[in-house]
Amino acid sequence: MSEYQYYEFQTLDRPLTGPEQAEINRLSSRVQLTATRAIFVYNYSDFRSNPRQVLTQYFDAMLYLTNWGTRQVMFRFPKNSIPAEVMSAYQYDSGLEWSMADDYIVLNIELNNEGGDGEWLEGEGTLSGLVQVRDDILQGDYRALYLAWLMATEYALEDLEDEQEDEDDLTEPPVPPNLKTLSPTLRNFIDFFGIDPDLVTAAAQTSPSAEKSDPKLSKNIDLLTEAEKRDFLQRLLDGEPRLNIALINRLRALSGADAPGLPAGERRTLTQLATLADEITQQQIAAEKQKSEKARLQKLVSLAPQEAGLWAKIPGLIAEKRANTYEEAVNILKDLRDLLTHHGRAAEFQTKLAAIRAQYPTLTSFHRRLKENNLA
Repeated sequence: MSEYQYYEFQTLDRPLTGPEQAEINRLSSRVQLTATRAIFVYNYSDFRSNPRQVLTQYFDAMLYLTNWGTRQVMFRFPKNSIPAEVMSAYQYDSGLEWSMADDYIVLNIELNNEGGDGEWLEGEGTLSGLVQVRDDILQGDYRALYLAWLMATEYALEDLEDEQEDEDDLTEPPVPPNLKTLSPTLRNFIDFFGIDPDLVTAAAQTSPSAEKSDPKLSKNIDLLTEAEKRDFLQRLLDGEPRLNIALINRLRALSGADAPGLPAGERRTLTQLATLADEITQQQIAAEKQKSEKARLQKLVSLAPQEAGLWAKIPGLIAEKRANTYEEAVNILKDLRDLLTHHGRAAEFQTKLAAIRAQYPTLTSFHRRLKENNLA
């Protein structure tokens, strides 16, 4: 099977200039380029440039996907736009890393699943479903960072389970609000990195609900000077990206309110989260089993009046000596087995089944199907 490597870069704050597009065209003959996006797909070779350098020089977001299990997203942020305490809280080894590059902060979220998970993903369109994460982080919504931490610590959890070394257990970062109500972007994020949904549900148990923004900030608009108002309007006309964030921060400063900080609250260990996730999984399995059992009982109730007719139908199906009629006969026998066993008549079923087997001793295909379905 050939290799598959997919690189996609996107600009979010401004389009590429003509000279920049010319420079990117020189990176590879494989590039699919527009003013806001560059895609590189490789099956037998590799991207010769440094992806991180390409991101920091030209773009705001990057996605890298391979068929052997690597899944990576990087975002470029303006310098000083991410509080130092946030970068310190939400990081883990090579899976969730912050770094500085010129006038930018780079966030790298990466999963290296050696050998892959057996699922072949196509990269086209994936990054567009994830780029809202960057805006969310800029606006103080750190749910994606918490989810990235869950993903990045997956192997640490496996080590803890294997070695049972509680002293090396990890403590989760601050749990952001609204983890119980995930946006489509965050669901895309969970799916892309293969984060255990039950682990997310467990993590969300201590996540409070909160308004996305402070509605009182609009009252502070009158505190802006006329010069500031004109400046914001001019910057809006000029198409300045993320101007809403700059305005919100200015209104907070005028009101004396601090920028959103890290949430406080209970901090659990990774092992505690895993235990909660396992309990949730077992509850779901039990619920599914109960649902399945209820459906089975309902089916048996509906079959009871048809019992005589079903027994009478079986010889005719077998006599046709076709694969599909053998299958139908076997399926009816399985239903009758469940029905009679439910009513305490298992011995009666075995007697009738033995008579059917004795009646058709040479039909090897039919007997093989009985054996495959535990009826022989």
